[in-house]
Amino acid sequence: MLAFLQNHGGAISILVAIATALIATRFVTKEQHEKAVSSLDAKFIVALDKIDKSEDRIARVEQELGHLPSRETVHRMEISLANLNGEMRALGEQLKPVASISERLQEFLLEQAKR
Repeated sequence: MLAFLQNHGGAISILVAIATALIATRFVTKEQHEKAVSSLDAKFIVALDKIDKSEDRIARVEQELGHLPSRETVHRMEISLANLNGEMRALGEQLKPVASISERLQEFLLEQAKR
């Protein structure tokens, strides 16, 4: 065995060096691992904070939307306003003769006052 190591020791040491280099590039050190974990922890904390803020904003929006009328209520209001507009037009037509009577009465009273 000693003769084998003497004959092939250089090649074995080169192979061991290459294997060590490959292992070193494949795996991280403890410091690198801790740094990566702490970075991920910081990102996780930031993400949780954003989620909390988003939940608060969503809750506020839901609360505001809770006070608004529903689609059916708005539709009923539109129908009621359309009916009210129709009634106002009809009332306007009915008041035209009253307005003309009022104008004639005013003219009559002005003529009487001039005499």
